[in-house]
Amino acid sequence: MNTSTHYSALAQFMHWLTVIALSIMLTLGFMMVFADERTFKHAVEGIHVTTGFYLGLFLLVRIGFRAFAGFRAPEPDEQTTFKLAKGLQSLMLLTLLVVLITGPLYLFTEGEGIALSSQTTWLIDLSGWSWLHEPAEEIHKILATYVLPSLIALHMLAAIKQFHREVNRR
Repeated sequence: MNTSTHYSALAQFMHWLTVIALSIMLTLGFMMVFADERTFKHAVEGIHVTTGFYLGLFLLVRIGFRAFAGFRAPEPDEQTTFKLAKGLQSLMLLTLLVVLITGPLYLFTEGEGIALSSQTTWLIDLSGWSWLHEPAEEIHKILATYVLPSLIALHMLAAIKQFHREVNRR
């Protein structure tokens, strides 16, 4: 178990890199949802999918790091709130993991690949599993459109509460 009551510099760096990357991905995702013009939607989708692949690799590393490093140790007076925070963080990482799986899954089940560059496409042909396409797409969209933003909002509120708690402790 991690005995430090603070996260390491590496953990903090990965957190803020995730914040920036998820902000970009959510913005691109919402642009696709609300786009009227098919050409624009298709262009944004390409950027979203390619960026998502690289973000996915990073998030797998981050999830692995968190699983290996564990969570920081709670301060003596924050046992209850710490359990809630740990649960929320775990739920956010699990949601991200499911989004990372369902995104490529719903592409691969249609025989579509992920353009990694202008000359390289990654494709795992799962077109034989086409029955998974619709459920994967719906799960991906529901989690990314509703669940993840809600969890992020809760996380931000908890961070503000924690910040005020630390300020008042000084």
